[in-house]
Amino acid sequence: MPKLICIIDMDKEKGIVLTTEDKDGKILQTVKMDGEAITLEVKGDSATSTIVQKQDSVTVTCKSFVLKAETIEVTSSKASSWKSEDTFALESLKAFTVTTKDELTQKAAKDATLSSDKAVTMKATAKFNVEGADVQVEAKSGAVKLKAPSIKAEGQTDVTLEGPQVKVSAKTQLSLKSDAVAELKGGMVNVG
Repeated sequence: MPKLICIIDMDKEKGIVLTTEDKDGKILQTVKMDGEAITLEVKGDSATSTIVQKQDSVTVTCKSFVLKAETIEVTSSKASSWKSEDTFALESLKAFTVTTKDELTQKAAKDATLSSDKAVTMKATAKFNVEGADVQVEAKSGAVKLKAPSIKAEGQTDVTLEGPQVKVSAKTQLSLKSDAVAELKGGMVNVG
């Protein structure tokens, strides 16, 4: 084990400085208490980590920060922010819940994907809007169902329904109307 150089420096104006130096490993450990802050610093050839504690704040600066515990609880009485200048990942092996008692906004500068290996449910007790330059709804198997007290389909240029078989039925009244030309064509047309 290498020999360490340990120094205790006490000064009535500068405070207390504890220094431990490993010259072989080129590591310098320092604890400073100057009356305003406690600063812990570990400095090596490749990196430096620092913890600064003041009366109203604690600042940790390091290359890698690892926190491991059986349970973790983080609470702030005011605004909180979490920012990464690189990739950001959140993962849970069990249920994952995001809850707010106010507005929730999710925004991506590029593509956004929401997927599930099972069912996906999207629900709003008030208005529900879906908007895009091009909107596509596709069912890989089964049917696409629309159900509401009233359903309206409107196209600014045209509306097209196409399929091997197209059926339109009404239990009470069926109205077909055109303000211009109305055409009904088929290889065989049955009315009645």
